[in-house]
Amino acid sequence: MKVDNELYVRDYSKCILCYKCVEACGEDAQNTFAIAVAGRGFDARISTEWATPLPDSACVYCGNCIGVCPTGALMFKSERDMRAQGTWDESAQTVTETICPYCGVGCVLDLHVQDNTIVKVTSPMDSSVTDGHLCIKGRFGFEFTNERRRP
Repeated sequence: MKVDNELYVRDYSKCILCYKCVEACGEDAQNTFAIAVAGRGFDARISTEWATPLPDSACVYCGNCIGVCPTGALMFKSERDMRAQGTWDESAQTVTETICPYCGVGCVLDLHVQDNTIVKVTSPMDSSVTDGHLCIKGRFGFEFTNERRRP
């Protein structure tokens, strides 16, 4: 497992080489091409360019790869941490649809809330504005709401 940033983790042992993350990072959504297929045949694997650490790659941390990953090989760090602690409970979560407050595009956000804390943000695949894709602010910009405020 690779934990080289505070936003999401990569566990390539769960990867089934569906290439959905490559497509989301490439022409389907982001056009950064930070994630690609390395190797050929039985040596094929998902990787960053030249296998560089994610912070040194072309990744802009939009998280669109997380949104399309069917196996959990790419996952919100907050979700992975809660699963490791045994506190992740989807049945206790509510999902509230809202509009992203960061710019004027009008991206649709689904806020997943557990115990009055936003635990992850997704976007509906059938949204005519986003088609399920978000930028870094839309997908990860909620962290400030979870900070404890000082009196």
